[in-house]
Amino acid sequence: MPAREKEKRRYGGQSFEDRAAERRERLVRATAIVAGRFGLEGTSVAAICAEAGLTQRYFYEAFPNREAIFIEAYRAVRDELLARIGDHAGTADPTRAALFAFYTALAANPGMARVFLVDLDDHGPAMKAVSRQGAEGLIKTFGLRAREPLVLAGMLGAIVDIAKRWIESGFAEKAQKVVEIALAFTKVKG
Repeated sequence: MPAREKEKRRYGGQSFEDRAAERRERLVRATAIVAGRFGLEGTSVAAICAEAGLTQRYFYEAFPNREAIFIEAYRAVRDELLARIGDHAGTADPTRAALFAFYTALAANPGMARVFLVDLDDHGPAMKAVSRQGAEGLIKTFGLRAREPLVLAGMLGAIVDIAKRWIESGFAEKAQKVVEIALAFTKVKG
């Protein structure tokens, strides 16, 4: 079928492009859900498609491979997490408020926590690049400041490692206690 005819066809009131975008979004959401349950290594294309209610044909029309969809799922989760944390610039203690919002968002959605924090460390350059973008967003959100880039990395690393260990513990401590522990690392000079 010529591309021109494909463009004109509408199903259920949607254009071909709209349907493809909707399927792509369903696949990204499904990837975040499945990866949240089973981790990136335990997330197959078949499992993603089953969760999305789509065939693998649609997966490969939208994404060249699993890494590409993992990157999109990470971005979606990152954007949702940063939106949940919000802007606390006007509060009395914006860093404390941002940390509390961060930790409570992770506790409220452990799958999000896993996708955003736990499974990124050992993947390729594209995943590492998108992870760095997420780190930059958190640094800005938490209002972390340091002259030395390695000190800044250490501050964020401590906050994230505290989150990872808290996740592993099954959120054993109350969020407020975790915030108090993490706050000490936001005050490092350097």
